[in-house]
Formats: sequence, C-alpha cells, structure tokens
Amino acid sequence: MIGFGDSVRAPFAIMAAVEAIAARDPRHPALILRGGAIGYGDLVRQVRALAAQFARAGLAPGDTVGITLRDDLANILCALALLRLGCRQVALPARDPAPLREALVRRLSVSAVIGDETADALGSAALVVPDIEAARAAPLHEAPPPPGVGALVVGTSGTTGQPKLMEADEAMIVDRAALLHAHGGVVLQALGFDGNHGKRITLRSLVCGGTEVLAEGAPPEDFVALAQRFGIRRMHLQPQAAAAVLAQRRRGGPAWPPALRLFTTGTRIAQPFRLELQAVLGVGLHVQYGTTEAGMVSLAGPTDHAAHPDAVGRVFDGIDVSVVDEDGRELPPGTDGLLGFRSSGLVPGYIDDPAANARYFPAGWFRPGDIGRIDASRALFVTGRRDDLMTLGVIKIFPAEIEAVAEGFPGLRDCAAFPLPSPGLGEIPVLAVVPEAGFDAQRLLALCRERLGVRAPRKIVALDALPRNAAGKVLRRELVQLSGLAPD
Repeated sequence: MIGFGDSVRAPFAIMAAVEAIAARDPRHPALILRGGAIGYGDLVRQVRALAAQFARAGLAPGDTVGITLRDDLANILCALALLRLGCRQVALPARDPAPLREALVRRLSVSAVIGDETADALGSAALVVPDIEAARAAPLHEAPPPPGVGALVVGTSGTTGQPKLMEADEAMIVDRAALLHAHGGVVLQALGFDGNHGKRITLRSLVCGGTEVLAEGAPPEDFVALAQRFGIRRMHLQPQAAAAVLAQRRRGGPAWPPALRLFTTGTRIAQPFRLELQAVLGVGLHVQYGTTEAGMVSLAGPTDHAAHPDAVGRVFDGIDVSVVDEDGRELPPGTDGLLGFRSSGLVPGYIDDPAANARYFPAGWFRPGDIGRIDASRALFVTGRRDDLMTLGVIKIFPAEIEAVAEGFPGLRDCAAFPLPSPGLGEIPVLAVVPEAGFDAQRLLALCRERLGVRAPRKIVALDALPRNAAGKVLRRELVQLSGLAPD
C-alpha cells in the first residue's frame, strides 16, 4: 500500500504511485476481467506504451484531451497514459449527444479526442485512435521519462443549464483513497469508468495497490457470482442498482457473501431502504455523501442507519464544516442553514464562471446550496437543496420533507416531490410516485397531511419511472410535464 494517509496533497502523481507498487509486486492483480487478470507490472507496461503512442501523435504535457471510448479497460489504460504524460483530460462519453460534446471541446479548447470511431472526431480537435493491442504486446521501456502530473476536468451533473466545469489535480482525484481501501482492497464499481465518480473509485484503488474487478456490463443478478468468484470485498452501486439486487434477493436470489461491504451514495437514501438492504442481503451498507467540488465529505456505516436515521453520515476528520444563514452569519450547532465545506479534496473553483465562483466558493469555502446542520458528534444532516425549495404562499417547503414521510410506505417503489406553479399560491407541492402492487394513494395523502399539515402534497401522480440523469439525480423540472398537470 502506498504510503500516504487519508488525505494526499499536491504535488502528487498517480502513475508514480502505481509504478512504485508495480516495482514491489509486479504480479499483484490491478484489474480482473472475465478473461483473466492484469498485474501491476503489465498495467504499467501498457500505460507507458500508450503514453508513447500519444506523444508520437503530438500530445504534450498541459494539452487538454477528450476521451470517448466505449470499453472500460481501454478507458482506464488511456486515462492513466494521459496522466503519465501530464495532460489535462475530460470525459466525452459516447452516450452524450454530439452537440454537448462539441460544446465542451470548444469551451475547453480540446486539442485531441482519444476515440475508437471516426464519428468521435469533434470540431477542430484531432482524433487519436489508440492501438490497445500494440500496447499489450509492447516491451517495457527501461528508461522512460518520469511520470508527469496531469489533471481531470469534471463537470456537475447538469440537472439544469450548462454544466459547471472544474479542474481537479491528481492529489484531489485520489483524496481519501486509503480510507476507502481500508474497507476492502478487492472492489467492483458498477458506476462506469467514463463518469467522474466511477473514475475516482478506480484511481483510488490503484494508488493503494487494490484490485478492481471490471463488471464489463454485467447485470445486477451477476454481482453475487462475481463477488464469490473473485473475492470482492467492496462493491459500489448506484441506489437504483442497489434496489435491483435487493428485489432479486427477495425473489429468492443467491445469498450475498457476509464479508462484502456495499457502498452507495446520495442525500436521500431512505432509512427503511437502508435497513432492509442490510437485513435482506446480510451485508454492511455504507452510504457516502460528497460533492464533485469537495470530494467525499461523510460516511454512514452499518450501525449509523438506526442510530442516526436522518443523517448522511459522520464527517471525516480533516474536513471543516460551516453552517451559515443567507447573510453569511455563522449559526450555532444543531441549527439548519447553508452548509459549507473545506477539505484537501476541494477544487479551487469553476472554470470560466466567475459569477458561480462568487456564489459557491465564498472566502475559501464551498457552499453547494444544501441546507442542513451538523451535531456535536459530527453527524451531518441534509434537509434539502436551496434551489429545490418551494414557496406555497409564505410557507417554505423542501421536497425532502415530503419524501421522508412517503419513503417506506407500502407499495411505493420510488418518489419525488416537485412544485406545480400557481399564479395565486406560488408553488403547490405535488408528489410523483412509482407504485407497486397494493399502493394506496389516498392513504399516503392522508399520512402526509397528518405528519406535514399544510406542507403536505396536494396531489399524487403515478409514473412508470422517475426521470434521472446519468448520476441518478431526479430531474424535478421534467416532472411537471410528465405528470400531465397544468399549472393553475
């Protein structure tokens, strides 16, 4: 395991850490595929060969390079090669519309795109097609140049408007890697390497000498077999995938290895779901809270779900938390206000957006727009998002207030509260639900009225599924149209 603590500080080169591990134990598996394992020695050899390919194609330290690759292994190898070369890289997933990718190429002055199809060429950026087979067969260069220090350009989930972009150096990318590694060195993450969260999990594993099993598009019903076959000890799933494996186990699916630790992320992972997931699967559940800008902030472990049902976990040591009112005045502990964070994983600000920097990065803090509080034990509570706040007349209502009452109701698979515009009342709270057999909308309405009074939803609308982005966040702005309700 590489010698750094729970926080790493720049300057830091990811490939220097990986190459040090390879020098000590070249056969130790870095990546496992269905066809076999790639040891750290082979990983370094292939990454060096690809870095040499990219250098011959004209790429140089400091260049901004896009990646549009459909294979996870190729994506990992090329991302590492660009880091070794000292390039700044940005993911341009093929699943994203071409106009969106073209806008990013222009906005970031991308000089080249690493792709595997002619259609991956965008704007004036050169298309570089990596020769993965040649890299696999390449000999180890005895005296390559030392690893450079690159960076990762990442964006917000973009639920509204143009995504905010930020640059994370290599130390920020793998911040708190050792903390995750302590929960299991053999890991599967089903989030995809072309997304920011999944990429960071993989890179954190590699700098600690971990072993990642590549799911290769495996459906949730295969996860147990993969865990048993390869000795997986830590698994990262989106909440929807966690719900799928829960449903499979309830239908009589195979038992999960009790030593496995399941990780998921989000501010609204309902307590009934957490407890049921642990009880039915028989594994420890860990729920992460964090932001793209600040990295991991808190973690709720297996015993926290019952002890702190409304919390998103305990804030990690070394992270400062601030709670202020709308005027920036510090609030006493236990009082809800605008949350702010400072950490070693915090980016310096957004690219080309001074107005957003002034709003979200005041005085060295990052304030994501979440409303919440922290208690004396450093348990963090997130009440909702400032931007999601509804105003019914003069009454302020957070969607999370409504969702917290509804979650766990019989026959309710998923739900999200949203505002219906009203000229007379401002915003009327409505609850969108994804029902299952036995769901009773009138009983749920009555429960909400009993618990919430005037903050209860006025209507419940049933949908086949909630609209979500690639990160799993509900697109609330689409719910009015999907509900078929006309604004008053």
